[in-house]
Amino acid sequence: MKTTSLFKAVALVAIMVASVLNSEVKAQDGFITNQVMNGELVASKTIFKQEGSYLQRHMQYTFTYDDQNRLISKEASKWDGAKDAWVPYFKMTYQYSDNEITMNYARWNESHKAYDEAVQKSVYELNDANMPTAYKAYKQDNKNKSDWTLVNHKQMDFTTNLLAIAK
Repeated sequence: MKTTSLFKAVALVAIMVASVLNSEVKAQDGFITNQVMNGELVASKTIFKQEGSYLQRHMQYTFTYDDQNRLISKEASKWDGAKDAWVPYFKMTYQYSDNEITMNYARWNESHKAYDEAVQKSVYELNDANMPTAYKAYKQDNKNKSDWTLVNHKQMDFTTNLLAIAK
């Protein structure tokens, strides 16, 4: 009886894992990715949308790293078929300190032909093992550009997760 129950439980888990993996593949269906590598680091990534037997340019990402091979910026561009050119879309920059990583998000301003100042910011607090312990998300105040409003805060408790895995 225990063997049958165990077998049913294992089979159910296997089916659930297979369905999750299948849904992830379907989510990417219709898109082809081309990565340009610089050693072991991704320098750029171009996403093509597959339409029938044709590939249409869709998105392009360019990555920049510091001397410790940490990501310091990610720029995204969208393909504009009318202009037949890549058009800047957004830029994410990363700043590292001893116990946190700050990520800033800025959108392209077509009229200024430049990225606006960061409009969103996320701060990841790290423990001594460089594992995230807290996440804070901020939005820039529209009136006073130097003020940030906390919109989300999550404390991460790895002890609870480890105990749940051990059970």
